[in-house]
Amino acid sequence: MSGNWSVVEALRHARHDWMNDLQLIKGNLDLNRVDKAKQIIEEMVLKAQNESKLSSLKLPNFIEWIMTYNWGKHSIQLEFEVLHIDSGHHLEEKVLLKWCQTFLNKIEEMVEPYAENHLSLSISVFQKEICFIFDFTGILNNKNELEDWLSKQKDQISIELEVEDLQKEGFVFQVTLF
Repeated sequence: MSGNWSVVEALRHARHDWMNDLQLIKGNLDLNRVDKAKQIIEEMVLKAQNESKLSSLKLPNFIEWIMTYNWGKHSIQLEFEVLHIDSGHHLEEKVLLKWCQTFLNKIEEMVEPYAENHLSLSISVFQKEICFIFDFTGILNNKNELEDWLSKQKDQISIELEVEDLQKEGFVFQVTLF
């Protein structure tokens, strides 16, 4: 999180998100869109399951950051999915958190601020590494700068990087930290 939030403030944000989802369900039921209401409920269940998986990582600062990212003022909407977790991982949280924060800050600097910028993050955690698959859609103003920054990361930390597609309108790539 961007600051030291009290438990009450964190609960207020969580309650706000929960109430938004409930209002969507109620509105769709009022309009007799039962299938849409069921879809929203299913999405809420999947989100709760992902948050539960993420919470089992034993990386409290990283978990807090990722679960509260959308509560701040950002030009990117972050969504995450946890695909695999080895409970006995030996990851260094400070390095992981710093790299992720720096990466998202870098993207924030490069996107069109009022566009619909969306970053989906898939996470797989193994004993000695963590694999992120980033899938961005939106408007990226400086693709070359991002490519340069990513290539420099290989020299600074233990990272494998596979860029599948890097375009002005979006990109998909995989980062493995170990």
